[in-house]
Amino acid sequence: MKSALKWVMVLALLMVPWPQLPVAWGQLRTQSGSLARKSGIKHPKELERHVLKLTNEARRKHGLPSLEPDEMLTEMARQHSDDMLQRNYFSHADPDGKDMKDHLLEAPAASRGIARAGENIYGGRGQDCSDTKTMSRVIVDGWMTSPGHRANILNPDYTHLGVGVSLRGNQIMATQNFACRVK
Repeated sequence: MKSALKWVMVLALLMVPWPQLPVAWGQLRTQSGSLARKSGIKHPKELERHVLKLTNEARRKHGLPSLEPDEMLTEMARQHSDDMLQRNYFSHADPDGKDMKDHLLEAPAASRGIARAGENIYGGRGQDCSDTKTMSRVIVDGWMTSPGHRANILNPDYTHLGVGVSLRGNQIMATQNFACRVK
């Protein structure tokens, strides 16, 4: 009887949620939205589309071809934007020291065919994100006035782009993941 009671107690402890445990990168599920919804994070797809459109307009103005949207890169970008909001940091590397290239190496099937990769990030607070055209212009103009971000946008080697925007309350994080995909 005591043995059965111990097993019941062990099972009860295992079924208790552990909210204080940190969320691992691989646990961020933005396509299904389950984790993002629980944390109050939204992914405004129209804003993401406008960022892609303005990025391609900037490339065409400089005689470069448009970047193809890439769902895997978009998912990675959303994960990074979500992670920055959830863990309260703003950096290309997460608090564990991992950057985009590390995450690509952790997903070899998804990163197959990528010869080169780059990333732009944007963070803001207190901005009106309801006007997606204006907000996307603010984000892309900010990147275009920064030499490193501009270099990514205008890099002729890149062929694909994923844009991930995450909103929570009055905070916004946006990530662009660039790649040169080879066939």
